[in-house]
Amino acid sequence: MSDPQIRLLCYNLYMERPLIQQIQSFAIPDGLRKTLLDLAGEAEKLSPSLSKRTAWRVGYALERIASEAADASLDVHWWEIYLYMLGKYAAEAGPTGQAVVDLARKAVSPLRSHFGPYQPVTLRLIDADTVRGVCLLSDTLEEPQNSMVAPNAISLAQAHFNPHAWFRAIYAGKAPVGFVMIVDDDQTPEYFLWRFMIATPFQRRDYGRQAIERLVDYVRTRPNARELGVSCGEGPGSPRGFYEKIGFISTGEVIDDELVLKLAL
Repeated sequence: MSDPQIRLLCYNLYMERPLIQQIQSFAIPDGLRKTLLDLAGEAEKLSPSLSKRTAWRVGYALERIASEAADASLDVHWWEIYLYMLGKYAAEAGPTGQAVVDLARKAVSPLRSHFGPYQPVTLRLIDADTVRGVCLLSDTLEEPQNSMVAPNAISLAQAHFNPHAWFRAIYAGKAPVGFVMIVDDDQTPEYFLWRFMIATPFQRRDYGRQAIERLVDYVRTRPNARELGVSCGEGPGSPRGFYEKIGFISTGEVIDDELVLKLAL
């Protein structure tokens, strides 16, 4: 089922009957049903205190989570991103939204059990069905991380004006977890990691390291490839430690206030 089809399904379900009634009818484990019902119930109480736009976002996130939980045939899973964003939207309401924030955190474990583990990590093309969700991944980043990498929407726009841009969504199993883009110019021996991010809910789960391994596998197939470069800002939120841990070495060179590191291929 494509992303537009899922959005249409969510809209149709919402128009036909309230989300709580939908969840009650889903063929899902009773424990998961209770988790989703509790979350939907608290979100319903919270909605009147939210702006119309935020209330819509909360409702849509819940509908996406519930619809994915009810349909095991889906090829792409976005639920963990929408669950994280649901908590983020609720947090904007301050103490009033804390119950939703707490329930969203508690929902992670039963939902992960329901969907199963997300392995292996792969790099996949972004298409019309997934581009919206890939852009949403950037919204999960908080300060200071979000100041260290451009939003995915900006990266995708830039890619379409650079003939050497090569970009992919990073998947862990069925779940899009991040984004990577390189300068893929086969006339030079150095390929450059232009953008790289892992969404907050998927950090510290080894997906970043595996994604770089998949990227290196690709770059090694390219003509004249001898090294992969990257640059990063320093200070709080800097990914320098991550890059050095997986084998990148600082060159000491600074370009546009960013330290340049290189990985021999």
